[in-house]
Amino acid sequence: MQKILIFTFFVLISVTTAYASPFTGGQNTGHTTREHVNQTQHEAGFFALQYSILLRNVNLAQRAMRSKMSTLGHEIKTHPNGQSFWFFMLFSFLYGIIHALGPGHGKSIVFSYFLSRKGTLLKGVIMGHLLTAVHTLSAIVIVLGAYFLLDLKGSHALTSASEPLKVTSYYLIIGLGIFILLHALYEAVVRIRTNGSVKKEADNKGLITISIISGLVPCPGAALLLSFALSLNILTTGLLGALFFTMGMGITTSLFGIISIHSRKILMHVAGKSSTAIAVLHTSFSVIAGFAIIATGWLLVATS
Repeated sequence: MQKILIFTFFVLISVTTAYASPFTGGQNTGHTTREHVNQTQHEAGFFALQYSILLRNVNLAQRAMRSKMSTLGHEIKTHPNGQSFWFFMLFSFLYGIIHALGPGHGKSIVFSYFLSRKGTLLKGVIMGHLLTAVHTLSAIVIVLGAYFLLDLKGSHALTSASEPLKVTSYYLIIGLGIFILLHALYEAVVRIRTNGSVKKEADNKGLITISIISGLVPCPGAALLLSFALSLNILTTGLLGALFFTMGMGITTSLFGIISIHSRKILMHVAGKSSTAIAVLHTSFSVIAGFAIIATGWLLVATS
């Protein structure tokens, strides 16, 4: 049963990577017919179809929450100290949780990183929250900079001011994937020549580096939230909402890291005490992680 669950989750991660663009992925633009559903199920497979349905539901939930937050925002403008402020924070937090379930590269990066390295639950939580914090902060800096320095508002603030940062970050993600892939192959060669074992653990330096580089891509959800707050002249509320939004996203992203850590432990346990089996699994995980991160970066470049 555990093997089935792990296999299912790997399929979901693969589909998530395919939907990796944080601006364009996974939105349904028309009505789904029964024939289209059957054709999609035949072409993409059962798990991919179920996940695409999940993505549609996530998008619908986000729209509903944005609508409610819009109402609360107008109420806050009229009554700044009322209950609407606290409900706005609550919905910002829940919006962050749901938003992180949708298309995005953060989950793929965190999952792949801990697939290639032995990690602890604490490090999984730290990386999930750190990557998310940088992801949100980059959007805040761009939106505020574009608003106050370039006099741009709404979506123009993000699309006009963030393009160089996005493209640079995408290529850095590809570079990280190449480094992880080449390092995995190097370790395999060293292990074969020395007949030894290499136990790679997630270190703080690598964790922070990957979190910062991956998080440089500005978060569209945080940008929308802050742009809306600026349009109502409730900047402080928008910044606090972005903080709660970040905490919600961090929880979901960290969960993917924790699942990856546990999946790796289970598969290593299945390998038993055989040093050869453990070495093969370790190299395989690292190579898969490298290719997954390269594919994520490439898809982000292709869809930017």
